[in-house]
Amino acid sequence: MIVMKFGGTSNRDAAAMANVLRIITTHLSERPVVVISAIASATNDLEESARTAASGDAARGAESLARLHARHLAIVHALVKDSARAGNLAEAFSGYMEELTTLLHGVAILRELTPRTMDAICSYGERFSSRIIAAGLQENGVDAVWVDAKDFMLTDGNFGRALPVMDAVTLNLARVVVPLLERRQVPVTQGFIGVTASGSYTTMGRESSDYSASIIGAALDAERVQIWTDVDGILTADPQMVPDVRKVRRMSFDEAFELSYFGAKVLHPNTMLPLLEKKIPLEIRNSRRTEGTGTLIDLPGPSPGGVPLVKSISFSRDVTVVSVSPRRRTNQYLFWEGIFSILSRADIDVRTVTTSEYRIAFTIAGPHEGSTVIPRLEEFGPVTVLPEQASLCIVGSGLREWPGFAGRVFDALKGVKTSLIAFGASGLNMTVVVDSRALKDALVRLHAEFFGSSAPADEFDVPLN
Repeated sequence: MIVMKFGGTSNRDAAAMANVLRIITTHLSERPVVVISAIASATNDLEESARTAASGDAARGAESLARLHARHLAIVHALVKDSARAGNLAEAFSGYMEELTTLLHGVAILRELTPRTMDAICSYGERFSSRIIAAGLQENGVDAVWVDAKDFMLTDGNFGRALPVMDAVTLNLARVVVPLLERRQVPVTQGFIGVTASGSYTTMGRESSDYSASIIGAALDAERVQIWTDVDGILTADPQMVPDVRKVRRMSFDEAFELSYFGAKVLHPNTMLPLLEKKIPLEIRNSRRTEGTGTLIDLPGPSPGGVPLVKSISFSRDVTVVSVSPRRRTNQYLFWEGIFSILSRADIDVRTVTTSEYRIAFTIAGPHEGSTVIPRLEEFGPVTVLPEQASLCIVGSGLREWPGFAGRVFDALKGVKTSLIAFGASGLNMTVVVDSRALKDALVRLHAEFFGSSAPADEFDVPLN
């Protein structure tokens, strides 16, 4: 049994969905469970409708919903020719529209948009798209069954960033999905969304359908999980920033986690965690170029020739570096505890941290997120803030044991001003923070240093696209 997840770019229109249907049918012998994201931009449209309603303009929010409804009906018209099946979809979608209209009306009256209501509104994108895929498979003679994620994906009540209750999810999937697989049916469900014990829809964060797929794969002990997207796999860098990137053939779970955590957009950072525990491989494949081999994420293997290897370089824009030193140098552990307590209570996402005996420096996302806590940090001592920075994260195997690795990084960045440098505790990454205006130049230099002619051909492919 495998889990196949298809993202919004793979589902963006009728032609793309027809391609998804072809891909699924070629894997029927592997007993797939299909996980579907909302069509491209649908979640954005739903969010915008909700915010427009919260401003008091329910009519304009309703217009946006009507356009989204029309997009889905056009896809149904193109893919589903059976009149009864198409009629069932149209009826279901009309029901969704009534529910959405009621939600927006309430938001407009109250002029209040709670995280709970936002999650309820955003859940409809995946429900629309997954119903179309299930019907499209049926149209092609596949015994597909639409499964609502609320029937198995129990989460906590942290709306917008909900976490699964894995024991309950495993039991629910055994009850709801396993019998379908035993009858050789194809379950089609949604990513991104779950449900609380009280029945409220939740979402697990933007771009979290990958995470949903890995949760399902781990709970069902899948043979592997496939993420079908619009790129050939994990690349050595962002092709919009760097020429001559390469595709990584294989990467460990830990390497992939570091890469996604520090800015790579191919995977949601939490995706690897459920699979790592069960040692279930993850494949990233290009839905537009099915002949490609993609990238396999699995348990770590030996480095080629037994030597360390850089796999990829990710980056994050709009980073702020904050450093704090105490007025009184008494106990640095109490100082650090106070700093992190403030950051934790303010829900500030700290990505990189360096310390000296007393001074501490860290990065936060964006200039505004950290500004509210600066006065509180200043209670401990002087605070220095460096906005408009960008972080570069070099990820690979055996970097800590690589003599001369840091020297190569510094040689490549000669003349580039850096504001923070950190060697990751995992030994799998080094982070360098530079002025945002120097980001592209620094990224191109590092890529040329580690992925030039010396990069082993058996570890990297030239992307097809």
